[in-house]
Amino acid sequence: MGTRAQDSDTEAADRAAESGVLDWWRALLWVSSAGEVKNAAIGLINELGGWTVRVDRAGDGTLDIDISFGEGQPQLPAAPPGSTALLRLRQHVPRFVQDGYRALELASQRDRLTREAWVDPLTGLANRRSTGRAVGRLRPGDAVVIIDLDHFKDLNDQAGHAAGDEVLAAFGELLGAEVRARDHAGRFGGEEFVLILAGDDPDADPEALLARLRARWREVTPHPVTFSAGIAVAEQDAPQDALLAADQAMYQAKRAGRDRWMRADPYMAQTTPDPADSRSSEIPAFVAYSQLDVPEQAVATVERAFRNRLGKVDGWPGFQSLEVWQDTVEPTAYVLVTWWDDEHAFREYMRSSDHRESHGRVPKGADRPRPVAFHRYRRISR
Repeated sequence: MGTRAQDSDTEAADRAAESGVLDWWRALLWVSSAGEVKNAAIGLINELGGWTVRVDRAGDGTLDIDISFGEGQPQLPAAPPGSTALLRLRQHVPRFVQDGYRALELASQRDRLTREAWVDPLTGLANRRSTGRAVGRLRPGDAVVIIDLDHFKDLNDQAGHAAGDEVLAAFGELLGAEVRARDHAGRFGGEEFVLILAGDDPDADPEALLARLRARWREVTPHPVTFSAGIAVAEQDAPQDALLAADQAMYQAKRAGRDRWMRADPYMAQTTPDPADSRSSEIPAFVAYSQLDVPEQAVATVERAFRNRLGKVDGWPGFQSLEVWQDTVEPTAYVLVTWWDDEHAFREYMRSSDHRESHGRVPKGADRPRPVAFHRYRRISR
């Protein structure tokens, strides 16, 4: 009877040990660092009745297997010589260490894929996808700042795209250093950046931040490139409209001479400013527009067509920028608007063979297209 009882106790102990081993093996599914794998290995060794020792204290009951995974000094598993614990260590630890390294490899791949999904590789800031999510989480009172580098196309044309990439990387590094951890900084595309400043902080001053950025940028920019910016505060009813309002404010800053920033009018997201009503003589007031209905199967390539259109008009003196509005209800419908700073240049272009027959001045009244209908707003500028 005593032998059977002892055998039963041994089997129970073995089952308990195996259960503990499985628990530590499962822990490898969730590790993200070498320190976590090392802790799991130490937990497994303790579960099996062993302990760890430094290399200089190795003895007869020590396995020559480093379980530190590069974290601190090497450590070896140990147990009393000839013991069941030592047999269990020899059975489980080598495979556990092998699987631990594999878990670290998978965690590294997972981190890389996550970074590629959410981080812009050139600037190290959040990418467009991540920034879009941040915009979707805007709260009333949050400030949205859109920053666009001035004359960036000229830099690429004159100094090459390597110089442009150098400027983008340097500006992204500056934004990452100047923006608080609780705020959001992202590259929205091309030379455009988006900042979201938490509105529940009374010390969050977008204009003070932009002033610091401009002063610091003048010190570190690898090429003489300035920036323009627009600021908007998220409203209670439609906080996401702040992105459009900031976008339009930034474009007003461009038209006013660049290297400056402007705050959005509270109603900027709902209406398009009338050039004849509100712009000074220094701001381009001559515009042409085209209304397009794009076949559904061609929507994916429509931006290429826009850039092709920009390529045809970009060489004209007085041309400032091309704006694109996409209908929120009918995503195959677009409005293109070109801005000019010289009426003579505008009229010459209108008489040229390069413009579309549908071009005309932006109409007033009920026929005038507005971003409230064409709400997905883009800019393609020189």
